[in-house]
Amino acid sequence: METTVTTKGQLTLPVEVRRALGIDAGAVLEVELGEEGRIVLRKKPTPGFFDQFVGLKAREAPFASGDEAREALRVAEDEQAGYAAKTTKRARRKRA
Repeated sequence: METTVTTKGQLTLPVEVRRALGIDAGAVLEVELGEEGRIVLRKKPTPGFFDQFVGLKAREAPFASGDEAREALRVAEDEQAGYAAKTTKRARRKRA
C-alpha cells in the first residue's frame, strides 16, 4: 500500500488499515521512529466510561478501592433511573 504526504505533512491511511485497527476520525495515534527509517504507528487506547469516571473522582477525592468506585457509579445510575421512572409516572397522570 502507498500513501502520499501532503504539503502540510498529512497523510491518508488506507481504509483497510483504518478498519483493521478500528481507527475513526479523532483517534489518537502514537508515532515512533523504528529501525532502518521505519515509522511505527500505534492506536492509542482510549479509556472507557468507567475509567474516566474513576479518573475524575481520583483527582478530587480518591476512592479507597475499585469496589467503592463501582458502588458510587451504581448509586448514581440508580438515582438517574429513579428520577426517570418518577418523570414517566407524572407524564402518564397528566395525559389521563
